[in-house]
Amino acid sequence: LILLDIDMPIVNGFEVFSWLRKNDATRDIPVIFVTGNDDASTELEAYSLGAVDFILKPYSPEILKRKVDLHINMLDKKRRLQAENSDLLDYNDQLQDYNTELQNMAQMSMQSVLYLEYFITGVITELIEKKDGFSAIHSKRVARYMDVLMGEMIREGKLKINPSETDIIKLAGQLFDMGKIGIPDYLLVKTGKYSDKEFETMKMHTVYASDAVQKYSYLMPNSNFVMYTYQMCRSHHERWDGMGYPDRLAGNNIPILARLISLCDMYDALVSERPYKTAMTHEQAYYVVNQSSGTQLDPDVVAAFNMVHVKFMEISKLPVE
Repeated sequence: LILLDIDMPIVNGFEVFSWLRKNDATRDIPVIFVTGNDDASTELEAYSLGAVDFILKPYSPEILKRKVDLHINMLDKKRRLQAENSDLLDYNDQLQDYNTELQNMAQMSMQSVLYLEYFITGVITELIEKKDGFSAIHSKRVARYMDVLMGEMIREGKLKINPSETDIIKLAGQLFDMGKIGIPDYLLVKTGKYSDKEFETMKMHTVYASDAVQKYSYLMPNSNFVMYTYQMCRSHHERWDGMGYPDRLAGNNIPILARLISLCDMYDALVSERPYKTAMTHEQAYYVVNQSSGTQLDPDVVAAFNMVHVKFMEISKLPVE
């Protein structure tokens, strides 16, 4: 039996495992992954490849010994059955059931994390709606635009993410403006121009949200949902020319998801009616977005928008639940 780490120099544990499975002399040796990587998807991948167990560091030596004994005993049983020319089918079925159960447990763990992410997003969105109904509707619609724009960027090869991540990004996108919970009510509904002091206060919504996410990120250290939420909350008002806030990032230094949601945010603000402004037509908003290419917005993102702008128009006319 082999105890195998995952994060190793030169080659990782999964590569070693694949080599073991391709080699006749090692194909049937059971492998237990012992690793500090607690990401549920990593655990599921280990079981999918055929590992017999998955143990997180730091581990209890006694538990590790018992698990090793368990699998060694199972291996001994298999060899005795082979020596006695017994029917191995039943044993293999039991072993498969055992592995299937472990895979199901890993899948349930991933599902629980996903439900937690939906729970967090739902609660915060409800709170935003109670404080500012416009912001809540705006955030949900922006997330829909984001889904369309991501799909186009992936098709063009300009966004290097796994397509399976788009649902998580769309979910995190609903939280990009959640820092407005910390902004005084009178500023959110003000119809006139902000004073310099009021504008500085409004700009803080990016910092309020990202600081809160960062403060508690240690609870979910390997969560892409947390990382995406932080990036979009903090950087959605950065500008391609470096004149945005809060960090004055420019060009490709701005996280790519923040560049995407910045365009979606702009478009929805333009085509939405507010107490202090009338809504633009889609054609007018299309013109403004393109005029902002290379200054406020990433030219590549604007080019992708131009390929799917009709879908943006269709989404803008749909009701938001």
